[in-house]
Amino acid sequence: MQNTHLRTYVKKHPDNKMAWYLLGKEYLGEGQEAKANYCFQQAGEVYEAFERSKAPADIWVDYQEKLVEMAEQKEKKHRVRKMWLTLLMLLVLAGLPPADAPGFNRDAAEALASALESTDDSMDSESGNNPMEDLALVANSNVFTAGAFGGGAKGEAALAAAWSGSGAKVQTSAVLGMQVAGNWTLWKRNMAVKYIVQTNSSGKLTAQSYDAKQCNCEPPEVSPEIKRLAQAWTAKQEAAAALSSAMITYKKQHGSWPKSVAQLAQPFPNNILGETAPGMTRMFPALLAMHQQGRIRNGKNTDGGTGEAPDSQQGKNAAFVDTLGGKPFLQDRLEIIVDKSRHKLALISGDTIIRNYEVGLGGDRTPEGSFVISDKVVNPNGRSNGEFGSRGMQLSDTNYAIHGTNEPNSIGLDESLGCVRMSTEDVEELFALAPQGTPVRIGKDLLPETPMVPEAKDRYRYTLVPKQNNPNKTYHWLN
Repeated sequence: MQNTHLRTYVKKHPDNKMAWYLLGKEYLGEGQEAKANYCFQQAGEVYEAFERSKAPADIWVDYQEKLVEMAEQKEKKHRVRKMWLTLLMLLVLAGLPPADAPGFNRDAAEALASALESTDDSMDSESGNNPMEDLALVANSNVFTAGAFGGGAKGEAALAAAWSGSGAKVQTSAVLGMQVAGNWTLWKRNMAVKYIVQTNSSGKLTAQSYDAKQCNCEPPEVSPEIKRLAQAWTAKQEAAAALSSAMITYKKQHGSWPKSVAQLAQPFPNNILGETAPGMTRMFPALLAMHQQGRIRNGKNTDGGTGEAPDSQQGKNAAFVDTLGGKPFLQDRLEIIVDKSRHKLALISGDTIIRNYEVGLGGDRTPEGSFVISDKVVNPNGRSNGEFGSRGMQLSDTNYAIHGTNEPNSIGLDESLGCVRMSTEDVEELFALAPQGTPVRIGKDLLPETPMVPEAKDRYRYTLVPKQNNPNKTYHWLN
């Protein structure tokens, strides 16, 4: 079993947090949760970076294979050297020094034994043999951004940014393509790679188009690795947008910035974030610094920042080394728009639509205007299958809310008394993405018809914060 090798490796290298993490994964696969949890605790920030950020499985599997292979190679070398030591010791004891070691004596043998029994860590640091360095190269050498393609837009600005952002430390800059619908750009989990800018060993930059119509050519296939990393990048940007928006809400409520994710993810009614997403703890310090220094947009960038990160700050934004410019891509505060004409509800960041769900409304009974999410409740009135479904988001302390429904056939129709009805899967995803304080605008002819709902496997992934219900209140929303 592989964990035999990992246990041996961990005993010899107790400071290797990645080894602890991989051993925990092995125990978890065997159903030994207690041992797994102990290993994850020892892994510390490595657990946060890999398990919660959902880094592509192939990366840490490759690392594990390298780690085990290295351990086996070291053990094999150790056995061979020990065998020679035993032979040498026997020859010394027999008074017959080996022909290739004249003058060999007991003191020399003991010194050799001591050297062989010590842990030979030097091979871990040899160039090309450190899997953590290999992993860092994979993570840090691939940078992503996105641009609008369609309606006359060909992503030239994004390509220019990728070209200028490439260099010695960035081997690949990939531009993902967002479709255009009117004044909106459409964000999707599986956006196509449109351009890749690469830096070769001599430092020369090359750009390859992967759009056959754009380049009037037969482009090569995008590598599976880039596709996996691109999808992980889009998921990370959604989590960053949710976290950043929650931090803005906290600042408005308390007059100061939060000090941790835990301050945002509290039990009801302080559940600015009802759920936490993979990687939030790791990206929190970078986002906090950007907000405090005014280097990330707050709505319309009202914090007085330039929106550009000085070069001196780039090294501090390690959480976003995979993003062109070293900052989150979706910088504008999240908002919700409800289009009564099309029965659509969209989650947006600036002019980018992240989700566009179909909803049930109440026709003229659904009010128009501007609101904010003032109350977020799991299982309103104590039921997940009641008239309000498993999630409810109250609008500005009114009797109107965005909530689930036990009448799924009403989605797309005007059958409510004024509330916005959503399917279970949709409302639970929106509840996780949109923090308390999210602005909500309801009107007509505001959104494109294009639905934008990921497949189940690509949904936003989150962990529900405990105690999100409100047993002390009976809600009388106008369902």
